[in-house]
Amino acid sequence: MNEWLQGTDMNDLSRVVDALPGLVWTALPDGDVDFLNQRWCEYTGLSADKAQGHGWQVAVHPDDLPLLLERWPSELAGGTRGEMEARLRRFDGEYRWFLFRTFPLADASGHLEKWCGMNTDIDDRRRTEKDLRAIETNYGEFVESFPGLVVTMNMAGKVELFSSEVLEYFGKTREELRSWQMNDAVHPDDLPRVIAAFTESVSTGKPYSIEHRCRRADGVYRWFQVRALAVRDENKQITGWYVVLTDIDDLKRAETEFRQAYGQLAEAQRLSKTGSFVTDLQADRKWSDEAYRIFEFDPATTVTVQAVRDVVHVEDRPSFDAAIARITAGMDVDYMFRIVTHRGVLKHVRTTAHIVEDAAGRPLFVGAVQDVTESKLAEEALNRARSELARVARATSMSTLTASIAHEVNQPLSGIITNASTCLRMLDADPPNVDGARETARRTIRDGNRAADVITRLRALFSSKEFTLEPLDLNEATREVIALSLSELQSNRVIVQLELADDLPPARGDRVQLQLVIRNLLRNASDAMADVDDRPRQLTIRTGLDEEDRVRLSVQDVGEGIEPQNVDKIFAAFYTTKTDGMGIGLSVSRSVIESHHGRLWAAPNDGPGATFSFSIPRSVEAVAGTRSLDAARSPAAIM
Repeated sequence: MNEWLQGTDMNDLSRVVDALPGLVWTALPDGDVDFLNQRWCEYTGLSADKAQGHGWQVAVHPDDLPLLLERWPSELAGGTRGEMEARLRRFDGEYRWFLFRTFPLADASGHLEKWCGMNTDIDDRRRTEKDLRAIETNYGEFVESFPGLVVTMNMAGKVELFSSEVLEYFGKTREELRSWQMNDAVHPDDLPRVIAAFTESVSTGKPYSIEHRCRRADGVYRWFQVRALAVRDENKQITGWYVVLTDIDDLKRAETEFRQAYGQLAEAQRLSKTGSFVTDLQADRKWSDEAYRIFEFDPATTVTVQAVRDVVHVEDRPSFDAAIARITAGMDVDYMFRIVTHRGVLKHVRTTAHIVEDAAGRPLFVGAVQDVTESKLAEEALNRARSELARVARATSMSTLTASIAHEVNQPLSGIITNASTCLRMLDADPPNVDGARETARRTIRDGNRAADVITRLRALFSSKEFTLEPLDLNEATREVIALSLSELQSNRVIVQLELADDLPPARGDRVQLQLVIRNLLRNASDAMADVDDRPRQLTIRTGLDEEDRVRLSVQDVGEGIEPQNVDKIFAAFYTTKTDGMGIGLSVSRSVIESHHGRLWAAPNDGPGATFSFSIPRSVEAVAGTRSLDAARSPAAIM
């Protein structure tokens, strides 16, 4: 190949050069490349002929070539070893980082005969170094953003690394902190147990965790939760400690205040007959003394869901089971049921509960239980009196309404009959009195119009209340109605299931009138299930959008249902299937919905019961302004 290789087996030398773990080349003293090994050519995709001389430069990254060419002449002139990093283009167009090393080859007299070079792929190393720098940067940012004082210490307890919050809290400079023993920052009363705990951790290698007070720069002591984790080398020998100090002074003060308030809470629970509990539904967590007293459980016993269910009144167990299912599904609950204690005492109990955290993969609930027996008995007595009063009021109103209609309509009807008889006589005369009959017919039309005016006035009477169309949240309005009706529904052993759409757009309507319609539908559904005893009395309320993009509300029951041929009849005025019903609730409800430019309808379920639904325009589609309800009565009439 060249004179300096004469006497060497060329085949052996070529195999050795091509086997080297790098891209090998040689150059003449003036820098012109005259040889490149097979690996170099295979990597760059250039032939040896094209790469010789200065042709190799096309494989160097354009951003790195100027610096390479700048340093190469100085190395040629100095005749010394050199190295630098640059990117070489692979045959597929990808650039990777290489370490360029050059070695001068001189003869026995020291005269430069040749340059030898090797390019070693360091791309992976460069990426690793970049990743390490990013990790160091991220670690520093993490330490600075951590909500606590972060310190690393060696085996002797000397501070090595720390966050800026450590400097601020203890009022030390970086130099002072590195040569500072932290013992003088610990409260004297806490120091003995701190030393004992840390000594044990050092001897055993177990994590260190303790609460103690640390002195701030201004001399104030605050409580800290201090945790330390041993740092180990490859031989698992402890070389230092990671330490995190978390300020818990406010928490400690809160704990003290909590203990003081707990005694007051227990007394308040006794006076209000309200107990509290914490449970995960599988294992007892905590019941207050008042909760034990209400259920008359022995405070020494473990309270489970089954233990509570055993004292629930047999008629209320389906609703109790449904409430437990809702709790298990992660939903908040607020419901009432009856219990029968071991002494046979009947009590009415109201329970509320909501989730506070996840414990061991199971939902943990905190709740309250209140003995509402006295108020419930008083409410039932009031409801009986109210129902009797309402029955009398409905009967009185119906009597007055009937008399009014009879009085108002009787006169024009009498005139119509009289005029019709007169008209017949005139037409039967010989010759017929056509002019007189014509005049009599005109009076008949007049009296008919009078009767129509009477009906119009009666409709005006029923729609005397003005209402305002305004944007409203139908979900929120529904929840308010349920809250008002909850006691009545629970007394009828009705289980309410809500399926309210989360993204329901606002509707436009009169809030009070629509709530009266919803209340009427709920009451009808509850009444329809009054005789159901072979299945839970499930009432499902759903909201959503219908096919026409209108806001829809549905009330589904599991009662006796309705016959398909009666679907339209039930909305007729004075049509009812109830023994004590007036038959005007659904009729007026339909009028209210129609006045909102909506629709109210009913349909039998695939299974037991029926579903009543109404839909009204969304807020952007409804007619703005104030209108009169067509055929809508006062709240008492609708309900």
